[in-house]
Amino acid sequence: MDRRSFAQDFFFELMRDSQRVRAVYLAERERWIRTLAVSGREEILFELEMLLRGLDRFFNLRSLFGERQPAQDRDYREELKAARDAVHRAVQLSRKLIVQKQEQVLLFRSFVEGSLADDRARARLGAELREQRTPEESLFLLRSGLVAHQGILDNLLRLDSAPQSLFLDVGRALQHELFVSRYFGPPSALEFRAEYDRVGSVRLLEALRAMADEKKRKAFALALLAAFRTLRSLRYVPAPPNAHSRRVLIILSLVRSELVALMGYLENDLPRLCATVEGVGEAAAAGRAAALPIREVLEQVAPILSIPLTDRAQLDDQRDRLVLATKQAIGSIASALDPGLGVAQLFEDQGARAEQSERLRRDLWLFREMCVETANKLERPGEGPEAAEPLRRFTTAFRDIGYQLLRHSDRELFDRFLDLLEGWSAGRGESVTTRMQRLGDDCRRFAVILERALQMVGKRAELQRLPVDELSYREALARALLGG
Repeated sequence: MDRRSFAQDFFFELMRDSQRVRAVYLAERERWIRTLAVSGREEILFELEMLLRGLDRFFNLRSLFGERQPAQDRDYREELKAARDAVHRAVQLSRKLIVQKQEQVLLFRSFVEGSLADDRARARLGAELREQRTPEESLFLLRSGLVAHQGILDNLLRLDSAPQSLFLDVGRALQHELFVSRYFGPPSALEFRAEYDRVGSVRLLEALRAMADEKKRKAFALALLAAFRTLRSLRYVPAPPNAHSRRVLIILSLVRSELVALMGYLENDLPRLCATVEGVGEAAAAGRAAALPIREVLEQVAPILSIPLTDRAQLDDQRDRLVLATKQAIGSIASALDPGLGVAQLFEDQGARAEQSERLRRDLWLFREMCVETANKLERPGEGPEAAEPLRRFTTAFRDIGYQLLRHSDRELFDRFLDLLEGWSAGRGESVTTRMQRLGDDCRRFAVILERALQMVGKRAELQRLPVDELSYREALARALLGG
């Protein structure tokens, strides 16, 4: 692997390759979410898009009932209530993602459009919003459509019964609303978003990094991203004593649909993507082993509506089985990457979360000290550009692991500095001395940012009883400064 390989561009390229919409919109959306002054914005966005994906899949009768199709005279009012609940929640979440000032502007434009008597002026104003020139406009337009669908569902549920044809028509209308959204069209089963999709395990990131074959690394990483997203979705099916909402039906049907897609990927696409002139090698066996627990649980757990839902115990049992099968699939993939890894090491090891936080704390500490040391070196008479080389080498390793453990909203500041460091020696019409002074100043400023990040990470509960091992940190610093 060359010096810039793996995570520096790896996950970005992987997610970009998976996207079915124009990359320019998602890049703009990513910039927007980073600057959005809303607490928990990535989690809000994840839940919103999970529900949008669920609404897209919920109206597929095969996903709901399996091979055994429902009776033609079935009443679908309960299913429509679940859809209404999901739509209502999606409206609430979308409202949280628009800052108040922008919300007022968009509401005023909508009010003016509805008040104009001149049809030409009204059409012109409406066309501007429908162009969806910004993520805020796109989200506001989607929310307006969902509010209208919620009103329609409220009135439909006053009927004495809801036949299958009505249920399917509601689904088609909702799907159209979702997929005309330029920035918030729901991602498909193996399509990922940089804002929230990630492999949340230091050990798996290390195992991926160690793989020399780029094709195999991408193939296995895609499967892991899909599996970790499934686990995250299942957290929205609450365990007792928390009450279930009706929308858990939509979440469970979504998870089943995405697990079917993941199983197909593991059994068919993973071996193909890893194939060489010698054949598929061990990838085929690894894919089958990872797909096996998913196949077994899908055979054991009936589709969500194929049996009467008489109590919450059925839903809790489905959630628990699906979680276990997904973890077993991740464990099988992990074992293929590193024989020393498995379910126990990834999920049952109580120290795994502490290990992840400790790794981030150590990397941030090293990064801070490297920045300070580099700034000091650059100020010494006679030092040349090579004084920054140890820091540049360290940032390559940091991108591979520590960077992946950051919250998405924290990455922008790191991106700016890492990109600056990577290209600092380029021209720009400045002398080497001026560029070195500028880099030294940037290193000192970024060290302050790293100090704040360290303080925040240090507040994590799992680190409260785990003091900083400064001796080992300083030994790692010495190796990093020497280029080890």
